[in-house]
Amino acid sequence: MFQVDGRSVVKLGAEDVPGLRAFVERCHAFMTLVYGAVEPDSAEQILEGLPPDKTLEDKFVFGLYAEGTQGLLALLDVVRDFPEPGEWIIGMLLVDPDHRRAGLGARLVAAFEQWARGQGAEGLRLVVQEQNPEALRFWQRQGYEVTGLTLQETPRRKNIIQLMHKPLTS
Repeated sequence: MFQVDGRSVVKLGAEDVPGLRAFVERCHAFMTLVYGAVEPDSAEQILEGLPPDKTLEDKFVFGLYAEGTQGLLALLDVVRDFPEPGEWIIGMLLVDPDHRRAGLGARLVAAFEQWARGQGAEGLRLVVQEQNPEALRFWQRQGYEVTGLTLQETPRRKNIIQLMHKPLTS
């Protein structure tokens, strides 16, 4: 797919569920902040969750593994051509808590943006929950702008979310 820090970023699939479960558990603080808890099927939900009218062919769950191990360092969940053709949505960016604040997330996002542009993406969208101001600052540093607010309902909680966008074309 693409590379970050000389390591290949790979598309995750069903065979990666055990490692993804362990990764999600390590990222429990984020999962609890956004969803209210880490659900037993959170890994499967990341791999299979889709917006209406989209198929798994439109979904990419990218994983960046630590060198020489099977442990995930970071995950990026994306759906192409949603909510409209040319616009892609980032559903989730997770970085292992032990590897945060070292620029890994920014490098992963930059490499992904370059790859997505090559795949025809004209813009990227995402949402940030109001209770996660660090994420808002992160995405703003990456060049994303807030375009609106709305309500997100998950099975365990309701979140005010900030809609964000970054054009990929000049």
